[in-house]
Amino acid sequence: MDKNQSTYFAVKPVAAVVALAVAQWAFPVHAQNTQEGQEAQPNPNQLQSVVVTANKRVEKLESVPMAISVLSEEELQRNNVREIEDVIALTPSLTQASGTTAANNALFMRGIGTVSVGIGVESDVSVILDDIPIAVQFQAFRDLADVARVEVLKGPQSTLFGKSAVAGAINIVTKPISGPVTYRGSAYYTNDHEWRLAASMGGRFTDTFAMRIAANKSDMPGNFTNLTDGKKVNGSSGKTFMAKFSWTPIRNLDIDFMPQYNEQENTRGVTAVNGFYRTTGSAAAGNLTRVPVDISTAYMNGNPNLPASQVLAGIDPTNPRNRLVRRDFPTGIASRTTGTGLKFSYTLPNDATLMSISSYQRYKANDSRDQDFTDVPTIARPGQTALTVGNNQFGTYDITSKTQEIRLVSPDNSSLRYVAGLWWARNEIERHFIRGFCVAPTRCASNSPSSPTNYYTDIYNVNKAVFGQASWDFAPTWTLVAGLRRNLEESGFNYERNFYTDQLDRSTFVPGPVGVDVFSSSGNEDWATTGKLSIQKQITPEVMVYAMTATGHKGKAYDVTSGLRASAAFPVDPETSRTYEIGAKANLFNNRMSVAATIYKTDFKNYQQNTSFVLPNDPTIYTQLNSIPEIGTKGFEIDANMLIATGWSVNAALAYTRPTINDWKNGVCYQDNTNPAIGTTGKGENGSLAGWNRACFAIREGATTGIQDLSGGIFPGTPKVKVNIGSNYDLRFDNQPFRAFINGNIRYQSDYQTAISNDPRAVNDAYTIADLGFGLRENKDRWRLSFQVKNLFDKFYIPNANASGPSFRAGPTSTSPAITVDSWVPPRDVFRYYSVKLDVKF
Repeated sequence: MDKNQSTYFAVKPVAAVVALAVAQWAFPVHAQNTQEGQEAQPNPNQLQSVVVTANKRVEKLESVPMAISVLSEEELQRNNVREIEDVIALTPSLTQASGTTAANNALFMRGIGTVSVGIGVESDVSVILDDIPIAVQFQAFRDLADVARVEVLKGPQSTLFGKSAVAGAINIVTKPISGPVTYRGSAYYTNDHEWRLAASMGGRFTDTFAMRIAANKSDMPGNFTNLTDGKKVNGSSGKTFMAKFSWTPIRNLDIDFMPQYNEQENTRGVTAVNGFYRTTGSAAAGNLTRVPVDISTAYMNGNPNLPASQVLAGIDPTNPRNRLVRRDFPTGIASRTTGTGLKFSYTLPNDATLMSISSYQRYKANDSRDQDFTDVPTIARPGQTALTVGNNQFGTYDITSKTQEIRLVSPDNSSLRYVAGLWWARNEIERHFIRGFCVAPTRCASNSPSSPTNYYTDIYNVNKAVFGQASWDFAPTWTLVAGLRRNLEESGFNYERNFYTDQLDRSTFVPGPVGVDVFSSSGNEDWATTGKLSIQKQITPEVMVYAMTATGHKGKAYDVTSGLRASAAFPVDPETSRTYEIGAKANLFNNRMSVAATIYKTDFKNYQQNTSFVLPNDPTIYTQLNSIPEIGTKGFEIDANMLIATGWSVNAALAYTRPTINDWKNGVCYQDNTNPAIGTTGKGENGSLAGWNRACFAIREGATTGIQDLSGGIFPGTPKVKVNIGSNYDLRFDNQPFRAFINGNIRYQSDYQTAISNDPRAVNDAYTIADLGFGLRENKDRWRLSFQVKNLFDKFYIPNANASGPSFRAGPTSTSPAITVDSWVPPRDVFRYYSVKLDVKF
């Protein structure tokens, strides 16, 4: 780091603190040192009470008959949570599938999620921010600012939260406006040059007006180095502004106005080669042996003009920890989100609350990817043999979301409590995408049916619903909960494509013929009814047990990708789910220990899934939307919080998850070059298709690709066992205005399959990661100085063993023996790093 950068990072935290001090001077009447302004101090000998809004009303966590994991503000701060990926690391029931860019990332709940590279498929896990659902799941992969808690609602949540909650929901609640005006600021820095700044102010200014304003800025340069320009990649940066204005113009009426703004730049998705070898033996028999390959004899795609010594210059492709890449085109996504929410809450004479919640959000993004994974030309212009152009892809997203909810919530002091409402939402998603190179008017030859391509597509869906849920204490210790939702979704799409990648203006875009390159469908209606039913028994005042069943529904999907075919012009059937759950919750030892345990089984029908596959002697990775007849997941979960002694707390969570493919007779195959052809039949051992795994059979006579029966196979992406244990200990000093603290976190996950084809080579190893933190804090928490070591023991692990990367052959021809090339995208903590953070409040 040069001198100017050092001064920059040193001055910014100081400037933030000074700005907060000026703000404090500007509003002296609301200083925190008045008796009225003292915050209520929790009982140090008991756990703090946790409330959730999983049922669209405020309830104590231990009284809600469903599986919920909650990350409190203290846990979020202690673990330096910045993004949704950090939440996933701390929550065993959540996992993530990383795509080629953040726009293709996916959240998995209990082993089930949606991996899609197209805009026509909705997610299985809904993300809600302050009562407002996010239109498209990848919009959630941004900075989390000013968050009070994160509620992870497990299992189908369609009854109250509608579409895209067929597997679960993540409910993010930002900090409320309460008490006198308070100012907060924080500054964070790491030894690998990540930094974050945050400032907020909020409170009640008058009896009728309150507000809260929060601003965050962050930057993580990245953990790969691009040798082409010397810059860091695989990082992210963001700017977030959030505000809440609360006004009570008349008695019983509260009006909340909530504008938001976010900019995000994400360069994740750059893959580095970290394995270079050929294999002998059999994948099916489990006796594969790696044979090293001399890089001087390898060629990208077997092209004699692309020797590995050139395209990988300065890179050791056999190094499993390689963090060097070569790119002449950016990979990542840059986005801007603007939006607002408006909430009216009116308390009726019977103390019920009538709400109107409106929202508008606009998301615009530019994404890009260096598709040939190098900084040398890999494509020849039409009519030429010399390689002069790179294989790049890029595009834009434009997403508009509008929602309106009318909600009636009964008072809490009755044996019958209910929530009922009306819902309306409209999402419009536009996508422009370009891959490869082809200049009009020459029609470019290509060995790939989806590249080069240039397409425009748009999707719309309109949702209308009526919903309700009631809780009835029908006996002194028994409660029945029943809910129902009737939903109508109308959806459709437009799609037009050509091969000319220089046509960047929509007004002059000339698509190909209808039925080949132009498709459309509209007015597709989908009626659905979902429900929830549970019964709970309060065995003692401290112990509750329950049984619950619920259904989920996700609307029709469209395969609007660059490989669209006429058969894909029609919607894929809706996806449905049904879960059965038995659980228990206990608050023990005078509120010094809380435990929640759950056993569940969930079945999904017509599961919507994009799968990837390749063709022999073709480096292109293709995707296709499949409707898998039936998948399922089952397992058990335990969440516990304990106060071991005054100032010493422990939280622990465990998830045992077994997702399976219950019925899929035409599943995808995986390549296995140890399965050779016999004679001229094109078949390998046991009559299977040559070049593919032994269970793979040709779709038709003479076909070079096939299918396999994956019924009973493993549904990929989730470890069988995932554990997270955290602890914090406060060390108090007599007659001192401050205390010391030390905390730690350990997370473990077992190995897991990453490919839906069940390729035995696509298995990620198990790993355990430990973090350690310590520091000082003022007794009234006016300041806190924290230090943390992430990945304390520098445990190396590879989370994405089958990341896409370049293809090489052992010789300068397209028929030379293929080389196995491993590529990876490292997570944030794959290498140990250190951080320091200063928090102030006044």
